[in-house]
Amino acid sequence: MREPADKCSEVKEKLAAVTENLTKEQAVSAALRRIIAELDLELMQAREELELSGNVTRLPAPRRRASRR
Repeated sequence: MREPADKCSEVKEKLAAVTENLTKEQAVSAALRRIIAELDLELMQAREELELSGNVTRLPAPRRRASRR
C-alpha cells in the first residue's frame, strides 16, 4: 500500500524540478529576446549613420529569379 504514496511523492519531486528548470529557461529566453532586440536597434542605427555619412558604396541588390511554375 505504501508504493502508490511513494510514487506520488517521487512524481511531485520530479514535477517540482521540471517546473524550476522551466522557470529558469523562460528567464534565459526572455533575456536573450531583450538582447536580440537591443542589438537589432543598434544595428539599424549604425546602418542609418553609415548611410548618412555617405562613405558607404551601395552595391546593387542581387536579382531574384522568377519562380518557375
